[in-house]
Amino acid sequence: MKFIVLLFTILLQKKIKKQGYRRRRNWFSKMAIPIKSMMGGGASEDSSADIYSHKGVGYEVLAFLLLVLLPGLVVGLTIDNLQGLSGTLVALLLSVALLLYILGRDDFSQKFDEYKECWLKEDYQGAFECADGFLDMEDQVMPSPCELHHTVSKAVVYAWFLRFFVFVFWYLALGIGGALASLLCYWFYREFKFEWAKNVIGAIEWPPSRLLALTSALAGKFTSSFPVALKSLIDFQTPPNEVLFQVIFPNMIEEQEFDCSVAGDVLQETNQVMFRSAVIWLVLVALLTTFTGF
Repeated sequence: MKFIVLLFTILLQKKIKKQGYRRRRNWFSKMAIPIKSMMGGGASEDSSADIYSHKGVGYEVLAFLLLVLLPGLVVGLTIDNLQGLSGTLVALLLSVALLLYILGRDDFSQKFDEYKECWLKEDYQGAFECADGFLDMEDQVMPSPCELHHTVSKAVVYAWFLRFFVFVFWYLALGIGGALASLLCYWFYREFKFEWAKNVIGAIEWPPSRLLALTSALAGKFTSSFPVALKSLIDFQTPPNEVLFQVIFPNMIEEQEFDCSVAGDVLQETNQVMFRSAVIWLVLVALLTTFTGF
């Protein structure tokens, strides 16, 4: 059923994408308020980890259990225990609705097209502002066109990874409860800023990043990328985003060799590599469903 849920979710997501969409997480922040009070902190989202440090790691782990693992476990067990024809239908609808919520409905393609239009007009300042508004660029000062191209290319890859591949991987591995728990891990870190929670996120991102590295090598520059992707399978030090950048951009163009006229096509190809990687994942899930009943 996972393939059906995933397919329906992607098709529905494509139909109801919304510009400027922001996934609401007020309910999670409200759930965190009594936990913060118990730990001696306030309800502010900007609270730092040192506010709660005097309570000890035990309270931190308890907060993680209550806010991340328990909701994921409850949702997963509830859906898995629905039986019969009506129960299966309800489980299907709930899974699609929850996975759609987890993946989000932001219209990435429209913003991507706006950026390309600015680039084709040689309006690099406008392209930078468009990218900054959608991809949360780290640079606050307009870089050179070459630097902008490299930064946006990497941001596009990482946006695909964080908005699709991480959650799809954990949905396929652990069901809808696992996908929800992985999303809540990110929110938990934003609320509490515990350093160990950041390490948990790194562990969550490690398996999907390595699988995506392999599939993007197959979908892109296989000869130069596949050896790097294979090496990443035994690399536990390099961050997930750096692994993906090394595989997808094995030979970054230097500024003196940079050609603005073809940069748009290169960026489009990067986006297509991520799209083809998503198709490969879907095909693999379909094959597993057909031959193993996955």
